[in-house]
Amino acid sequence: MSTLVLAHEPPLPALGGGALRVLHQSRQLALHLGDEVTVLALGPTPDAPDEPFVLEGVAHHPQRLRVLATALRSPYLEVWSSSAELRARVTSGGWDLVVVTSPFVVGQALAAGAPVVLDAANVESEVAASLAASEASRLGRGRWAWEAKKIARLERSISPRLAAVTAPSRHDAGVYRRLGAPSADVSPNGVDLAGWPWHAPAEGARIGYVGQYGYRPNEAAALELVDDVMPLVAAGRPDVEVALIGRAPTAAMRRRAGGAVQVTGAVDDLHAHVRALRVLVVPLRAGGGTRLKLLEAMAAGVPVVSTPLGAAGLEVVDGTHLLLAEEPDELAAAAERVLADDDLAMALSRSGRELVEERYDWAVTARPLVDRCRVLLGREAPA
Repeated sequence: MSTLVLAHEPPLPALGGGALRVLHQSRQLALHLGDEVTVLALGPTPDAPDEPFVLEGVAHHPQRLRVLATALRSPYLEVWSSSAELRARVTSGGWDLVVVTSPFVVGQALAAGAPVVLDAANVESEVAASLAASEASRLGRGRWAWEAKKIARLERSISPRLAAVTAPSRHDAGVYRRLGAPSADVSPNGVDLAGWPWHAPAEGARIGYVGQYGYRPNEAAALELVDDVMPLVAAGRPDVEVALIGRAPTAAMRRRAGGAVQVTGAVDDLHAHVRALRVLVVPLRAGGGTRLKLLEAMAAGVPVVSTPLGAAGLEVVDGTHLLLAEEPDELAAAAERVLADDDLAMALSRSGRELVEERYDWAVTARPLVDRCRVLLGREAPA
């Protein structure tokens, strides 16, 4: 039997949270289904002879102005993802099951004539709504509010047509159940424990944030860390340094680089940059899903300070696995506690690692998706 994973972005190289989820979920499907699993992605893909799945890409060069002109009633990313070549490959494959990684390609996946499972990274309409709420300009708020309405309409339309949904949090799964999905299981984001070995917390006063900064909530979090949180920390710790780690730093971020602020851009060894932090600070105000950056930091033994939204969907306990705070002064105070208290830093470091070992290894978090696919392929009776 053959299973197709239809990905809205190539899983390799795995440079962001979405790609990491696609990569590890696909690996687990290929390892446990016992069938041929093909991952088909929009865009170029590298050779992947060591992966347990077959990786294919289709050429995709959408023209932004044309997409904008035709996305008045449909979500922008649904129009952007439309591909005649992709649809042809979907319909010609004779697939027994299709797993899609985004609601924006569900319409094309349904053309396969096979059961379709949506492995959602988040509830996309809620992400768009949070972006509308965080926009400073009236034009920006209106644009994202309209996009949220279009996406919500798409999610309502596709949910009853899906065979099943898996989502990274209970909240997200509950949304899809209410929209009419036949089943919606929680398959949390995970972490590659072998790739993120534990280390004791770093010495010094280096704090930081990790993200792909083409995603606007990450840029906003990075700027808040530098502009609002860092000065408050520096009042008590003049030696504090901030590292903004990750791809596509914006012009506003680059203007703040220098002195105690480092803007790294893409890095060859993310692990080394994260391990050098005394504390990861996550001032997220918008977005959805669950944050792989938090799981990776906790796996590596780096203490975490986050807004409640930044840690949403994770089974964490404030004061045990991380410190939660909302406003910039509260985030700064929490970060200062970790900088000053070695015992607290070590306790957070050890309990964070224990949590990801118990609950967030990919082999554990992918099981709901694997089990649901086995049911749909007739390998097991539904529970």
